[in-house]
Formats: sequence, structure tokens, C-alpha cells
Amino acid sequence: MGMVSGFVRFEPFIGLFLQQCVDAGFVTAIAPAEEAVLVTTPDITALRDADRVAGLLECDGIKDIKIIVNRVRPDLVRGEDMMSALDVQEMLGLPLLGVVPEDSEVIRSTNRGVPLVLTDPPTPAGLALEQATWRLVERDAMTAVMVEEQERPKKKGGFFSFFGG
Repeated sequence: MGMVSGFVRFEPFIGLFLQQCVDAGFVTAIAPAEEAVLVTTPDITALRDADRVAGLLECDGIKDIKIIVNRVRPDLVRGEDMMSALDVQEMLGLPLLGVVPEDSEVIRSTNRGVPLVLTDPPTPAGLALEQATWRLVERDAMTAVMVEEQERPKKKGGFFSFFGG
């Protein structure tokens, strides 16, 4: 715990990358946290995990939880083959910090060892991450959503209409 507390003194943010299980290390890592940002993809399995983690965070007293929806494909959202960021926000009931589009440059950037936000020219995913980071640091609510989100007609029936119900 001393190491985690020392880390928090120097850094205002702690990054945790969760896989399938949440263990004692998770509980230790979130102990000093006052807020959290969950990064999820718009698929059912990831959303179940994000909902579970949000519940654990809330049980630990962390009430300020925001989401970033990653790997969004506007073409699939338009065709209603993928949940939109707004659908994800509605399902999780958490404020939206950012929407990161699917971007093949992520793989290239990773393989070259170059941070995505430093690529020139800027990539869509890099710009989205930069904007989400700015919103987090400035404590600004997300006001802009993807153009595709605004143009898509609002479905009736909420989250379960995605499944045809």
C-alpha cells in the first residue's frame, strides 16, 4: 500500500488494464482513487465487464466514474450492427468522456513504438484520445459527439431494441 500511496502523490492518474478477472490487485490499486475512467468497446461482453467494474468501484466509494467508448466503427453504427456510444452511455448510466473510432494506425503506431497522439499527421483515434484527455484534465463534460451519432435517427425501445426486442 505504501508504494501505491507514494505513486499517487506524484501522479494524479493511475492506469489499470483489466482482463477477464478482477482480483485483490484491483482492490489495492483502486484504494487511493477518487474517480475512474472506464474504457470499453461497444460489444456486449465488454459492456458486462464494464458494468461489473463500475459496480465494484461504486461499492468502494468511487462515485465519479466516466466512460470512453473505444474502437467505434461509424459504418457499423449507421447499419445498426454495432451499438453507438450513446447506446453504451445509456446502458451503463455513466457520463461519456470520449469516443475513439476504430483506427488501423493504432497497430502501426504500437509496432513502431510511437505514441498515437504524437503521429503526424494526427489520426482520428489519436485526436479522440487527446480530446478525451483534455476533457478529463479540464473537467469538461463531453459536448461533441461523432457526426454519425447526430445524423442517426434515434431508435425507440432503448438498449434492448438492439437485439430486436
